[in-house]
Amino acid sequence: MDNSGKRKYVLLHWKRLVRKSMLDFLQWSVMTITIAGSLVAFLPTEKVIWLKAAIPYYMSTYWWLALLLLLAFMSIAVACNWPHTRAAYKDKKTDIWVIIECCDLLQQKGLKVIHTVDTFDTDLGQIISPKSLHGAFLKLCEQAGVNVAEQIDAALERRVPRTVDESLPGRKRQYGLGTICHVDVGSEPFSCVAFTRLKPNGTIEITKEEYIRCLKQMWRNLSDPLNRNDMINVAVMGNRFVDLPAEFSTEQKIDLMIQTFFAVAREKSCCRVLRICVHPDNAPDIDFEKYPVIIEHLAKRPVI
Repeated sequence: MDNSGKRKYVLLHWKRLVRKSMLDFLQWSVMTITIAGSLVAFLPTEKVIWLKAAIPYYMSTYWWLALLLLLAFMSIAVACNWPHTRAAYKDKKTDIWVIIECCDLLQQKGLKVIHTVDTFDTDLGQIISPKSLHGAFLKLCEQAGVNVAEQIDAALERRVPRTVDESLPGRKRQYGLGTICHVDVGSEPFSCVAFTRLKPNGTIEITKEEYIRCLKQMWRNLSDPLNRNDMINVAVMGNRFVDLPAEFSTEQKIDLMIQTFFAVAREKSCCRVLRICVHPDNAPDIDFEKYPVIIEHLAKRPVI
């Protein structure tokens, strides 16, 4: 993950890090003292007398060794309790890896899925927010000198739109949610997916039911041999600028993404590794330590 995101995540969890590290440090220190005391108890009397006389001398001479031992205990405790920013699980039935990671989607290797409006608009600023993932993708295309609109038109040439609405700003043809358009930015592959419905006033919307249907259709389209990739990277879809119920949490969205993914993977796999990228702003909502167990549970009951 990027360093700024990692720092942000660790700072948000520093209290738990300090608490658990101190507990481990105290436990290890007590355990060391207990073991040392137990060993002394079995020593002959003359050895115990010699040890009692020697300890004050060595402690005054080699006090730094004791300090180094304490620092080593604390360092190991901090390393063991450092906040996880990644969870991985391998499904035994399909040999597919699912990784949930706090990272920048655009910096990952493999196919990167960009969720867009159902018109696949490229109007940055008027329709597409520069702060969204779609906006960041369009800026990347501009920097690389890629005509993304031309590639999208070519990908949609043989596709029939769901409807044509002349009242819409920008493009007028709306495609079914889950439709994908493959785009190459240099040597990096991307797939734009119609994820939200664009309204005439420029706002976007998607219901929870549409969210589930969209995910299923997206995985099916990515399972097409022409679109199949060894690794697929996708952001937590619907976390920003989408009118979903407030109680629909980041964890619930991730769970549905995993469930729909395995539901389709049972029919036809679309990749060997799926990475779900969590934005640092949403990382506090995720307990990465427990997610391998959650993924295993979801993989066993993938049907929505």
